[in-house]
Parts: sequence; C-alpha cells; structure tokens
Amino acid sequence: MAATSTTATWILTLIGNLMCLFLGVQAFRFWLAKDWPRVCTALLGVMVLSTLVFNPRLPAELAAKLRALVAKDLEAEPSPSEHGAGASDGPQHTDSSPPWGTIAAVVGAIAAVVVLLLLAGALSAYLHRRRERAQAHLRRTSELAQRRAELEARHDAVREAYGDFEMNLLDNLHRLALADVNVPQTARLIDALDAARDARISTAPEALNAYRKAITALDVAWKSADHHARTTGARYLPPAERRNIEQAQAALAVALDERGYAPQRQIALRRALTLIESVIPVPKEAIAALEMNTRPALAKN
Repeated sequence: MAATSTTATWILTLIGNLMCLFLGVQAFRFWLAKDWPRVCTALLGVMVLSTLVFNPRLPAELAAKLRALVAKDLEAEPSPSEHGAGASDGPQHTDSSPPWGTIAAVVGAIAAVVVLLLLAGALSAYLHRRRERAQAHLRRTSELAQRRAELEARHDAVREAYGDFEMNLLDNLHRLALADVNVPQTARLIDALDAARDARISTAPEALNAYRKAITALDVAWKSADHHARTTGARYLPPAERRNIEQAQAALAVALDERGYAPQRQIALRRALTLIESVIPVPKEAIAALEMNTRPALAKN
C-alpha cells in the first residue's frame, strides 16, 4: 500500500513538474511576443502548480489554520447554559456538524483563483484581438501606400516621357501627331493625362481604385498615341503643311550645325520656328530649350 502511494505521488509530482515547465515555456513565449496579460496568467499558473507540487501539505495546513480559527471563534461564543438555567438539566450533546466555515473559506479561495485566471485570460484575449486589429490596419495602410506609390511611379513615367517629347522640338517633327490635339489618339492621351491628374489629388474613399483605373487608361492611351505618331510621322498632314515641316527640318539642320555661319544659323532657326508654328502650336518651353541649345554656339561664333 505504501509503495502504491509512493508511486502515485511520484507520478503526480512528475505531471506537475511537466505542467510547470510547459507554463514556463509559454510565459517566455508570451514575453517575447509582449503579451503581458498572458505572461501574468502563465506565471500565476506556475506559482499555483509549483506550490501544489513542492509543498502539497500547504492547502491542508491552511485549512487546519482556518479550522482552528473557526473553532476558536466557536469557543468564544457563550455556552448554552448561559441562556437559561433549565438548559443544564437536559442532556449534554456534542456539536458534530461539519466545519462549514472552513469549507467555505477553502472553496472561496479556490473560486477566487479561478476567477482571477478567467479574468486574466479574458483580458489577454481582448488585448490580443485588439493588437491583431491594429496590426491588420497597419498592414492594410502599408499595402495601400505601396500601391499608391507604384501608381504614382507609372503616372510620373508617362508624364516625364510626354514632357521630354514636348521639350524636344526635333521629336515634335519626327512624332508630329503627338503635338496635334486634332489627332484622336493624341486627344485621348490628353484626356487621360487630365483624368489621372484629377484622380491623383482626389481624397474620396474610392480614390485609389479610381486612380488605378485612370493610370491603366493612361498607359494604354500613351502607347497608342506614341505608336501612331511614330508610324505616321507627317504623312497625315495636307501637302502644304507637310512641305512646311520638311522645310522646317532642313532649316533646323542648318540652325543646329555648329560649323555654320552664325547669322545664317539665326535666320534658319527663326525660319524653322515660323514654319513649324504654321502647322502646330509650339510650346514656349520647347522654343526656350532649342534656343538655349543653339545660343552658346551662336555667341561663340
């Protein structure tokens, strides 16, 4: 019988140690995750289990002390003989009722521990859900910011490509249709640029989706207009305007030739600009860029 009791005690001690180790590992994991309520819950469980494993008599000792306190309180109460003289004539009975006070104290302590564990678990679960929601919101915000950055990069690429075209007058001649808003492909490109600009500065809730659609349309419009301008050249113009463009190309070749005579180059530059503007409006920035490229050479000559 003693051997069986020893084996059972050993098994319970082993199980308790394993549970303490498990709770300790969990507490360390929660500590790394900064989940402080669960850390407190796990540590409280370790304390309770370690107390039961290493000092199993502690609950019995506490119960005995509570029993002694209750018995002391009962002894301090007045005896039945003090309530009446006739009470001493009856038979003396010993109070053998269960120690309900002690039982209630032990049950109350256990219930308090359980309630604390439940409250700690509920608080931990609430904080965990709140942290997950915050992290999900942060991830969503980061994803939206990344998508907007990608869309803005695509938008800026088209704007820079079209801006480079407008700043280079020679490109205006080789891809003349890109500067002519009467060409359907160019008109769609201008409309797509305006729509993308408006969608970029919009603050509506669905702005990102609208911006994505606008950038997709802008990519298609740019590729279509650029391809049409490269393949068509100046062939879509009437014969007179086409001759003006051809003469402007020849005049520009003279104006950009650094080996030429300076006055002759100045005359060729003015003639080229006049011929081009008779066909399409030339942006002031393009004229300024062309003059900036030719002016140093003219001044040097």
